[in-house]
Amino acid sequence: MSAPVVSVLMSVRDGAPWVREAVQSLLAQTLTDLEVIVIDDGSTDATADVLASLRDPRLVIERRPHAGLTRSLNRALELSKAALVARLDADDVALPDRLARQRAFLGVHPDVGLLGTGAREVDVTGRELAVVRPAGDDATIRRALIRANPFVHSSVMMRRTVVELAGGYDESLPVAQDYDLWMRMSRLTRLANLPEPLVIRRLAPGRVSAVRDDDRLRAEARVRWRAVRGGAYPWWCAAFAARPLLALALPGGWRRGLRRATRKRGQPRTV
Repeated sequence: MSAPVVSVLMSVRDGAPWVREAVQSLLAQTLTDLEVIVIDDGSTDATADVLASLRDPRLVIERRPHAGLTRSLNRALELSKAALVARLDADDVALPDRLARQRAFLGVHPDVGLLGTGAREVDVTGRELAVVRPAGDDATIRRALIRANPFVHSSVMMRRTVVELAGGYDESLPVAQDYDLWMRMSRLTRLANLPEPLVIRRLAPGRVSAVRDDDRLRAEARVRWRAVRGGAYPWWCAAFAARPLLALALPGGWRRGLRRATRKRGQPRTV
């Protein structure tokens, strides 16, 4: 059989309330030549039963002992077959034409290897909290990258060749693994975002960015320092590497307030 046009990577752990809707949003895409690879990362709830009830030949499910998001995504990447690789979190939703629009953009921009989109952020009831409209052009994204994560992880589509040349997700990073990958891919390819919100991002309690905030800040500092040390940015940008470490000294309430202000400015957070 020929390879699909797009492989979508998903990892889920105890995602029974949301994973059905996430997977179905992919299987209902206007771009039908795809595969959806779901790694059940040691779920202890009804996730396995929910996934087993979904019947579609394009759906690949692998249940594994709990290993964390980063290792699960690398495993999904190993199983995937397409030249274009996309992401969706198990508690998010892709709008019907998302993959088709990203594939069309990459088809006419062969120099772009990493393409994200905007996103609507909602709470568990579906109430809209913010609309993220990230910068679209390569130059603006690069200027932003050393300061913050300018991509919604759940929205990206990537060229497999570039991901593999970059080395995939760094398994030493349990969080901010996406931010680190973008930084390494930025040395190999051009970057872009479609500003339209083509995914719905559910900010449910327990997301990695909320639960492991200290780990996230340390990882961001590490990613930025490696980029400066490697010559991707001038030395004065080391100040941006220090900023997450300074944030560690702030009370949690202050940090949450800063994140809310960031979302209102339309800047994605590292997840």
